Amino acid sequence: MEFIELSTDCYYFKSAVNIGYIVNNDKSKGMLIDAGLDSSAAKKVIKHLHNEKLPLTHLFITHAHADHFGGASYLQQKVNVHTIAPLLEEAIMRNPVLEPIYLSHGNFPLNEMRNKFLEAPAIRVDEICSEGNVEEFPEVQIIHLPGHSYNQHGILFRGILYAADAFLGKDVIRKHKIPFIVDAGENIATLKKLKMMDVEGMIPGHGKYETEYKDVIQENILIYETITLEVQNVVNHSGNSGISLEDMVAAMLMKYEVEPANLGAYSLFRTAIAAHVIYLLENGSAGYQIIKGRPVIFSASYMA
Repeated sequence: MEFIELSTDCYYFKSAVNIGYIVNNDKSKGMLIDAGLDSSAAKKVIKHLHNEKLPLTHLFITHAHADHFGGASYLQQKVNVHTIAPLLEEAIMRNPVLEPIYLSHGNFPLNEMRNKFLEAPAIRVDEICSEGNVEEFPEVQIIHLPGHSYNQHGILFRGILYAADAFLGKDVIRKHKIPFIVDAGENIATLKKLKMMDVEGMIPGHGKYETEYKDVIQENILIYETITLEVQNVVNHSGNSGISLEDMVAAMLMKYEVEPANLGAYSLFRTAIAAHVIYLLENGSAGYQIIKGRPVIFSASYMA
């Protein structure tokens, strides 16, 4: 884990899951932006800030995915941090079993789904936020960035946007092939919003700090739009027989040559693919019928 200065009082811990850090003018308050996957990441952060004599008074969690708040419980045990999180996301942080529940179609999950990658330790949330400012960090602007998660928010501070998983680094998004999202329409809208922003640089939750961020964001947009088109093609080629969601997921995984290692990984891909299907249903490009006890998806031309 490398501690990198981006600009005055703006830093991040470079890792598989990046952790942001900002300091106020008089160096009396310091805020972490996300907390990493587990206690190991949190320990390294605390030790480094202590050695550098940098303050740690606040913790902002961008969204309720275990890799972004898994270290927060340890942080709260060791440091008196005022913890801030967005509405709805905070409910999952306080009740982390909700993540494997929603990935299990709403059923109580199998034990294999209850691991640190899908269910972080529960944390305390002291303040629920929305877009706007943070009282004790007047220069901070909270930015709404939904799509990857239900109510994800990022932090803009002195020209640097800590964007969480609103976009992914080029190498990361190529590696994932079908990146996780919960809302395809909101995801594209967020990416277009980011592309229109004029800032000094952006740091994603996964990937390197970008000053030429518009090119990276455009590649993100292209990849997500291509996935939507591929889903549409599968629906179109299903003809008057239609296709079930389960078969759609299988078709997309085979097309992208993805072989999930376990049920947890499959559930992440299933949710992402379903987000694109829902987008098509919502914009009228596809429809569905319940046939022989299961929902079957059809091209809009077969629903007329």
